[in-house]
Amino acid sequence: MGTARVQGQRDVALTELAFRGIAINDATANTAAVTVYASDSGIFFINKFATATTYTLPAVADCAGKWFWFFNVGAGGMIIASPGSLDNIVCINDIAADTVTYATANLMIGSACLVVGDGTNYFVINIGSTTATVA
Repeated sequence: MGTARVQGQRDVALTELAFRGIAINDATANTAAVTVYASDSGIFFINKFATATTYTLPAVADCAGKWFWFFNVGAGGMIIASPGSLDNIVCINDIAADTVTYATANLMIGSACLVVGDGTNYFVINIGSTTATVA
């Protein structure tokens, strides 16, 4: 039998739950490949880039209690990727994905997801009306 949980005790504390700002990826000075850092926890990423943009998450071991929010405005879509193509993303109908792609024609704009890390896995919560493609 496992250890009894003490009321109020958490396995992973959300260390940076506060909303910390917005990062806009558009054609002015950004690219179709964005590296996300553990220190970006609490950032709302808005993707306005014209072509599909890949957001590569940081090492999952550095992200226990960290979260990142992604919102797509660009017509090219966005891809949330595990670093090094590790199969550590848990999302709808997949417990070991390495990418989550928002690229359904006519549904990409307004697609969004929240990504939360526990130090072992990333949990991708689809917020928009688009069904993501998982690989």
